[in-house]
Amino acid sequence: MPGSVSAVRRLAGRRTGRIAVAAVAAIGLVGINAFAGTALAGDRAGRRADLTAVPANDAARGLVYDGLQRRPAGPCGSTLLEVKGTSPVMCTHGPDAPPAGLSVATSVPALAAAAAPAAAQSLAVCEGDGTSGRRVEVLYIHGSTSRYAQYLETFRTLAEGVDTIFNESAKETGGERHVRYVTETVNGACRPVVRDVQIADSALHANDWAPLLNAVKAAGYNRTDRKYLQFVDADVYCGIGGLAGDTRKSDANRSNSGPEYARADNGCWTAGVAAHELGHTLGAVNNNAPNASGYGHCTDEWDVMCYKDGDNVVVRTVCTNRSHDDRLDCNHDDYYSTNPPAGSYLSQYYNVADNLFLIKGTGGNPQPDPNLARSATASASYTSAWESVAAINDGIDPPSSNDTVNPRWGTWPNSGQQWAELTWPAAVSLRRAQVYLFDDNQGIDLPSSWKLQYWTGSAYADVPGASGYPVTANAYITVTFTALTTTRLRVLLQSNGTNSVGLLEVKAFAS
Repeated sequence: MPGSVSAVRRLAGRRTGRIAVAAVAAIGLVGINAFAGTALAGDRAGRRADLTAVPANDAARGLVYDGLQRRPAGPCGSTLLEVKGTSPVMCTHGPDAPPAGLSVATSVPALAAAAAPAAAQSLAVCEGDGTSGRRVEVLYIHGSTSRYAQYLETFRTLAEGVDTIFNESAKETGGERHVRYVTETVNGACRPVVRDVQIADSALHANDWAPLLNAVKAAGYNRTDRKYLQFVDADVYCGIGGLAGDTRKSDANRSNSGPEYARADNGCWTAGVAAHELGHTLGAVNNNAPNASGYGHCTDEWDVMCYKDGDNVVVRTVCTNRSHDDRLDCNHDDYYSTNPPAGSYLSQYYNVADNLFLIKGTGGNPQPDPNLARSATASASYTSAWESVAAINDGIDPPSSNDTVNPRWGTWPNSGQQWAELTWPAAVSLRRAQVYLFDDNQGIDLPSSWKLQYWTGSAYADVPGASGYPVTANAYITVTFTALTTTRLRVLLQSNGTNSVGLLEVKAFAS
């Protein structure tokens, strides 16, 4: 919940005492290049003059802008749109029109039984237990009428097609990348899990994404370590996806965290559309990229993420092989390369190939994250209903102690001694930690004191040889200590009087 809302709740409490194509073509890698931009052209040209203007709807083509707004001074800036009525603030490039051969009004048919994959069908690469860590989770979202049984194999196959697009594109620069899905074993093979999510018909068919997003979040699909690929049984959009617009070349880039959502409605249930919308949630295409359209896409065809999305946008055919319409980043210089040349744009700015929701093989593979906190599970003595303890190890570096944009952990209205801790599935060796304290001066304030403790196997003890525990705002506090091995690291905080305490981030290191 944004800081302004949580602050209002805390202040209130303090004042009152409490607060139709063929099945094979449909399932295949239908490209995104044919997304037509003509309906948006005049409106987007107008937006250059009026920075708060939003395009008019073209519902027949899935270009529905109801529920979207532009706030140049807000976190989405002047080129991205903001989804109204969601918390925290969600940015998007806006809706996309259907590729050639698809229609918002005509549902894609289910994969025919005769064309269904054999039992050996499987993701090329799976990782771990299928649920831990950052994952892309596939959701089938419907109302009172469900076609889950009919389309389950279709959705699995589409998700696997998205993985093919990402990996075949990685191979072009000598690398390997796979989508890290939530997975399960089906007939002895590793397949993407497809969740069956029922919501109210009114939210499903709303000409506004927020009611559906809020219903899905209320159903529990709101984890910070998840990107959600939504196959929605409605005919409102072709596709739409969240886009952070963060250009930082850092694991703290907002594209490396969730929850984030990519949506494809039933007229556009294809791997190409799904890869396009998921690509947005992973950070494509930032507006400072060499061939950026300025509206979240690229202009050098053929490319999954490229198309003419405005009157003033000029599209060039740079990769002349039309088959590259099923691949990412023509010439791999805008948003996706496993081996960007030194001094190139992608060597200096955010590269989707480095996204932490992808399984990284060879080629441009970053060094393992030394921050061991990322692999731990967070818990706490108490968490305010609008805050999240998962925020303490989400990998997002706060801009200040009064961070009103990113998730936080806070304990208002509780005071006294509070704690938050990291738990690992197996013992880790530690000798250094960094802590970023939360302080909004509205009920969540800096603690009077704090310290680190570790689990000895039978009890908690203070970390030995700690370098000190200064109480500092607006910066990471680094504490070194004698090397130890443990499965739990706890931050113990003592509140200042009746105020509450909180944390924005905790990092843990072996050296």
